[in-house]
Amino acid sequence: MWRRVLGVAVVLLCGGFAVGYAAADRDQDQPRTSTVLEPVPAVSPSVPAVPEPTYEPDPDDPPLTTVGLVTETVPLRLTPDGAGVKVDVPVGWRSNRVVETNQWNFVDPARSPSTYLLRVTMWRSQNVSPAAAMAARIASLEIAEDDGGITDFQVTEQTADTFEATYVDGDRLRFTTERWVSFDGGGTAYASVAVTGREVDLPGMGDLLGQTINSLRELKPKPAKDDDQP
Repeated sequence: MWRRVLGVAVVLLCGGFAVGYAAADRDQDQPRTSTVLEPVPAVSPSVPAVPEPTYEPDPDDPPLTTVGLVTETVPLRLTPDGAGVKVDVPVGWRSNRVVETNQWNFVDPARSPSTYLLRVTMWRSQNVSPAAAMAARIASLEIAEDDGGITDFQVTEQTADTFEATYVDGDRLRFTTERWVSFDGGGTAYASVAVTGREVDLPGMGDLLGQTINSLRELKPKPAKDDDQP
């Protein structure tokens, strides 16, 4: 009898294995096969988004334009009798020479601050090439950035005698273009002209820069006075 019981147990045990394998076989996903090679879609890793910089809104004054802009020729000298330049500047714009510097700023008094300005800088006494003068000017702006006077200074375009840049001043984004001129065939930088303004002023800035550069004329030192003359 024990043989019959053992036989029944073996049959039940084998049946249990069969049912288990069958259940496992049904629960397991069958691998998909294909004769066509297809790329596996990739998922980009999550990258923290860099926030766009925000700036104070620009004054809503009309954009700079040279259309109808009347100019007048003015002399600029570092000393009363020294060398300098003659240059055409807009009539009515307020002139301000930064104390003990070689720079003159011209601004339209009818416009809000932080709109646009014209700057003329004398480089003759430095006895450097336009490229060296430009490098010195860029270095001075980088120093101003290090000192916290401006932020986010970046040169965006540069040629042999001109550079364009952006920076933030007083939480406002500013655009500037500066060009150097020489009266001795390009060997020595004599003066530079810069125009700074808002993004909306860019077309007018280019026009004003070209117009001012074309008007520059060298001023020789005044003749020495003869004290023996009556």
